[in-house]
Order: sequence, then C-alpha cells, then structure tokens
Amino acid sequence: MAYELWSQDNFTKGELSPFMYSRNSVDVYYNGMKQAQNVLTYPTGAAGKRFGTLYQATLSGFTASTFYFETFQYLNECVYQLIFKPEAVDIFLEGILAATVTSTGLDGDNCHNLSSTVIGSAFRVAGQGFKPKDLTRSAGTPNAILSVAANAFTITTPVTAGQVLPVRFTAVALPTTSPQIKAGITYFVKNLTTTTVAVYASAYNAKFDIDRFTLTTAGTTANVIYQNTWALTAVSFKSTPVFDFNGLTSSYDGITFTPTGVAGNGVVINLNVPYAPLTTAYIGGAFIGGGGVTRIINVNSTSQFVVATEVPFDAAVGIQGSLAFLAEPAWSDVRGWPQKCSSYQNRAIFANNDSLPNGFWASVINDYYDFNDLQSDDDSAISWYPSSDNVNFIRFIVPYRSITVHTNTGIYSSPLSDVAAITPTNFSLQLQDSTPATVLQPRAIDNQIIVVSGNDVHTMLWDGINNAYTSDIISVVSEQLVRDPVDETPFADLSRAGSRYIFIVNSNGSMAVYQTLISQSIGGFTPHIMEQYYGDAAFRQVGSSADGRCWFVCEREIATAGSALDIVAVASTIMQASGAAFSTTEPTAITFTTTGSLPTSDPQITTTAYFWAVGYIGDTFFVFTNKEDADASIAAGLNVNPISFSALGSNSKVVPWPATSAFTLEELNQDVKLDCAVYYTGTPASTIATGALFNAQNVKMLGDGFGFEAQGFGNNVVFSAHGVTTPVSTAYIGFPINLVIEPMPLSMTTGYSQKNTSLTKPKHIRTARFMFNNTIGGTINGVPIALTPLDQTPIGEPPLPARGIFEMGLMPGWDDFNYPSFVIEHDEPFDIQLLGIYYSVEV
Repeated sequence: MAYELWSQDNFTKGELSPFMYSRNSVDVYYNGMKQAQNVLTYPTGAAGKRFGTLYQATLSGFTASTFYFETFQYLNECVYQLIFKPEAVDIFLEGILAATVTSTGLDGDNCHNLSSTVIGSAFRVAGQGFKPKDLTRSAGTPNAILSVAANAFTITTPVTAGQVLPVRFTAVALPTTSPQIKAGITYFVKNLTTTTVAVYASAYNAKFDIDRFTLTTAGTTANVIYQNTWALTAVSFKSTPVFDFNGLTSSYDGITFTPTGVAGNGVVINLNVPYAPLTTAYIGGAFIGGGGVTRIINVNSTSQFVVATEVPFDAAVGIQGSLAFLAEPAWSDVRGWPQKCSSYQNRAIFANNDSLPNGFWASVINDYYDFNDLQSDDDSAISWYPSSDNVNFIRFIVPYRSITVHTNTGIYSSPLSDVAAITPTNFSLQLQDSTPATVLQPRAIDNQIIVVSGNDVHTMLWDGINNAYTSDIISVVSEQLVRDPVDETPFADLSRAGSRYIFIVNSNGSMAVYQTLISQSIGGFTPHIMEQYYGDAAFRQVGSSADGRCWFVCEREIATAGSALDIVAVASTIMQASGAAFSTTEPTAITFTTTGSLPTSDPQITTTAYFWAVGYIGDTFFVFTNKEDADASIAAGLNVNPISFSALGSNSKVVPWPATSAFTLEELNQDVKLDCAVYYTGTPASTIATGALFNAQNVKMLGDGFGFEAQGFGNNVVFSAHGVTTPVSTAYIGFPINLVIEPMPLSMTTGYSQKNTSLTKPKHIRTARFMFNNTIGGTINGVPIALTPLDQTPIGEPPLPARGIFEMGLMPGWDDFNYPSFVIEHDEPFDIQLLGIYYSVEV
C-alpha cells in the first residue's frame, strides 16, 4: 500500500454543491467544503466562525411580507435604521427608537415593495400606487439648559429617557465644555433621565457612554435643540417630464395651433378644430412648435389651452400639428407615479410608472425636484425609454461606474467609453447582458455588480480595458444555497482585511453569504442559519452602511405566557387541565403555579422551572422535564421518560408558554459569537435581566471571559458554575451559533494530472492533523479539540484563544467517500479558525 501525505489549506470557495462532490478535476474542488454551516472564510484561506448579532430592539406592527428595512446615512453625522410598515415608519438610531412617523398612507404591499435612495439629507421612497415621498429630519423647539451636574445638563422640557439623539446648541454664551461645544455643529446626547442629558461626539459613543464631554458651566441663555422632528411627505416637483400618450391613437397632425402671443406667462393657444383628448390632464404638460417651448398651465376646452413660454414662439401665427408636439405630464395620479428611484452624478433618478414601465427619468443637475425635459442643455433633465424586441419594464436602477438599468429582459448601461457627465445629448442606454434582475435590487461591490436572477447569482464585472461589463454566473458550484431569495445587501467588513461580502437572505430564513476579492481570485458561498432551542429563528431583511456596520431584521419565536388553566386530574403519566389544547406534534413549554399544593410527581414538578407538554387526547397531555425527551417521544410515537403523577394536589394551574412570532432588530458583531446577544456591563451580578427573549430557551453566555450556559426563566438568566451562582461584571447572553465544517471527499492526485485521482479508490486515513488559530472549544467527531497541554492551562482564569495542531487517528474504515472521515462542530460563545488539514493516507 502506498503511503501519501496530503493537505487542504484553502477553503475560500466555501460550501460546494453535491454535484461538485466528484469534480475533483477542477481547482474549486480543492478549495471548497462539503459543509460549511455558519462559516466565513478568510482571504488567506482559513475558515472561521461567522459573526454574531447583538440584540437591539423588539419590533412590532408588521409581518414578514409587509415591511421594508434599510439604513439611512444622514449626511456625515450618523446612520439610522428605518422600518417602513403599514401606516408608519419607525426610525432607530443605534438600535434605539428615536421617532415614529404615522399616517404615512403606505400599506403593507407598498412597504414590502419599496424602492429607496438617499437624496442629500432626505431618504426618498417610491413604489406602486403612490406619489414618491421624502423622509426628512428637522430641528425641534429649543430646550433651555438650566444647570450642570455630574457632566450632564439639566434641561427644562422633559424628554424620553434612554434615547440617543442628535442635537445642536444655541446661546448668548455657549456652555463651557471639554471638548468645547461650538455653534453650528451636530453633537449627540443620551437622555440619562427625562431632564438630564450627557453629550458625546458620536451616536455610538453616546449609546455606550464612551468619551462623555466634560461639562463645566451651563452658559448664558443656552439651549439644546434636538434634531429629531421627522416627516414623510410627497415630493413636490417643480416640473415633471412629459409624454405624448395620445399621439398614436388620436392624431393632431391636421390641427392648426395658433398662439395669441409669442412670449409670456398666459399665452392662449387656439385650435382650429377640437381635439377630444385635450382635457385638464394636460395641465403641466408641454406644447412645442413654431420655435416655441412651453408648459401648459391651463386647459379651457378641447379647442383652447394656456401656456407659459420657456422659449418664445417665432411669431403669433398658426402652427401645423404635424410640426408640433403636444404632451401630458408623464407622471400623474391617472398615468401613475414612478415606482423606482435612485441618484447618479447629482441627478435624482426615477423609472417605471404604470403607463411607461420602460421610462427612465433623470432630474436637472443639482435640483432633485426639477424634471423639466423640454430643452437639451447639458444640465437639463433626461428622459429615455430603453427598448428591445420585447416588452421592457425597468425593475431596478444601480448607480456604479455607469448608471445601470435592470429590466425584465436584460441589463442596460449608460455610455461606458465616455468619462464625461451624462447630458440629454450624449445619454443613451445600451444593452449589456440579457440577464434579467428578478425581485432583488442588484448591488455593487468589489468592482462588480451582483445580480440575482431567480436562484442564480450573476456578476457584472467592470472591464476597464474594454470599457464594458462582462457577465458570469457565480453561484453554479454552490447552487443549493440560494433558494427563493428575498433580500440582499453588500457588506464591507472593515475589521477584517480584504473581506467583501454580499448577504442574500432566502425566504426560508437562511442566508447565503458570498465572499469576493477579485484581485486574489477569491469567491465562494457559505450558508448561515439562526437556531433556537425552542421555536424557530430566521433572517428576514438586512441592511448595511459604508462604515462597516450591518443590521438584520430577524423573526424569532419567543415563549409567551398564555392563560393559566386549572389542573383537574392526573393519572399515571397523564395530566388533564380544563381548556388545554396542546400540540401533539410539537412540544409546548409550560410552567406550574399553585395557591395550594402542586400535584405529586416523579420527578417532582416545581413552580421555578419550565416543563414540556405534548398533547394526548382532548384536554389531556403528557409532561416532560426537558424538550429532548418530548421531541424523542413525538418522533418514536411513544413516551420517553414522561413525568408520572400519583396525587392531584390542590388549587394548581398549568400555564402554556407557546412560541409566538416576534421581530427583532439585531446588529452584526464580531466581538461575540452568539446570536441575538444581550450585552450587560455594570455591578457584578449573577442574575441578569434579559426580558422575554430567552424564556424557556437554552442559551450560551460569556461572562468576564468565561463560558456559561443556562435556561432563561422569568425574564432572567442566572450565571452559575457547578451549581454555584457566579457574579459577572461584563456579559453576553445569546443563542449559540452552530458551526459545522465537513471537508470534501479526499482526492489525491496519483499522476501528473488531477485526472489521475484516488477519489473513488478505497483509502485509509491513518492520521489527520488539524491546524487551528484563535480557537477555544469545539469538537471533531465528538472529541473535544485540545490545543493547549493540561499543564499549560491556567486554572481559574478565562480560557485564552490558542493556536496549535490537533491530531486524530482515524484508523477505522476505508470508504471515506460515502462516510466522511470527520466533522468539526462548535457551538461555544468563542471563535474557531481552521487553518488547514493535513492527512497521512494509505491508498
């Protein structure tokens, strides 16, 4: 038997499709994994645990299909997180609710299908069935500063405690501070109470009380002005584009149009015969002819209308209709309003209304409200209608190196060979590729545009040499990971070198993460999921910001107390409660209460823990001490370790805690490897309040560097070690992230070509050596990973991330293709980084 050494030290192609398991003739095979759940790869080739998420807020007022989530970079000040939901917009700053705008006129369908862009200091939205709207922020009423104490201002008018908000200061003499507060600059305050506020340079510092300003005096007649008055209002357009909707069906070629003057605001134009389509719908439209360019300001009848001239007529004489242009506004309540919006080169952009689904409109330069397309000056508005040999409607607009327009038939781009700004005279849209974008806004990152078309992910790569985009499908080798996608966003992780990602959220709540670094030939997908001990968890939408931060709206099932039910009978392993209707296919968490005595049971039930109920017949049910036994009983169709009862007790009740859907706002965090983590810092305590998030849930915890686990009860978790409560001063509590790494079937080249391989030939892995970095915990085939010798492990001190080699003998079995040699798993609140796997093999 031949003895071989083989290694895998590059995992950047991520998790590969089952169709790739036998394609060992391609390089992708050797840089990929068979399973890479909750894994992010490093540009250097290592594979590590994905980020965690920090809990920010619990959301309400919408379902998974009736909301829109996006981030809003407000000038250079801060990043807001926006939740558009039926008839309201929730505005968060640093995960804290700053304001809510109500009576927006947007229903669930409007919100779910919004298009958005940032226009200066406004967040603009467009969609079907409503006029585009701008979300804007303005200053509130001055709030007088009364005094200074403990580096906090006392203010006159009460505010909402706990909020982090932007402010400005005015005064006859400004307060004395360090750093010194200045007029005309935005600062941030944290409302410590309803009448005391502390000042900071940034919203992040305010949330975590970092570098609080030192306050010495209150100044003279000083005011703090909260910049937190919000409004969502319909866009007030100065001019709209025009279009001759009736030109093909009702010709005016034979009509003579006679102006009563050559210039002015109020020139009457008479028609020699009536033109039936001429109604008040033409107000705001245009008439061009006889050298004149005019806007229609009134329609008196089908034979007469009134204009304001932008360019005078040559003379007040009759103009033949065949030499004229008569048009309505392209947008209106009747014709429809644009449903897509964007911005590019200091122009606001709209596209696709009901009457002109292929319409593309760019505003006047530096005026985001003027779409006057009647003239062709370089700074005038632009109107364009891309077409092919099919019905063409615009789905998305992506500003990148050019302006790209994504339709149902393909991708169009503005001129690529001309580096000058787009103008009415040089603008065009040329077909680049026949790949249609479907339901997701394409995103630009790493010199490319990522386009999701159905379940395929394409890249439109900018080719600077040829001044063109080249297309390629990048999801083929990981085709199983993108299924019915519902949202995507680019994310540049500024804390990790060379880390550029696209997050694609699937309708089933999983997320496919594509890592890209074209300069290093890196690109691969890995699957990410959220899990809970009780109930389900799912990613729903995602938004990022340019400063390397990212937020998720997640849907989680949280245990919620129902009505207490009277226990009326017990018999052997069966309990009966009046009105009980427990599921027979899913365990339900329950608690017990009593004003008398609890039923006698083995083991004995208590009022201080969760138990698990599985329905039997009618209002009877079985009770289990843990969910694992309840699940096993359902799976086996028979009871596994049920609690047995011998006496009813008195005046006792059972309280169901069904898993009820709720939405959470969570921020990506690299500091802790937990999901929906609650952060605590303060006086050492062993019992930490977490709210309802973790009731009946098994959670992992990080306290002062040590790992713990517990089950939430009564809106709290308790830190304990070996049954002894352990006070901690800094802690994270959250759901574990379950990492699973399984390599591709071992394939060693046995000749000069990868075509000569041992993939299907029986082989015996004698040993495998795993090189890790920055690792604490984890198992390989259930065996704990130990990188530090026992005599070098400090007792009583927090574990330290280790680098080293862990060797395993894998003598049994020769059929590693069908039966994997090893699986790496990790669910601790720490990191794990696999650098490489090194085999000793007999073939």
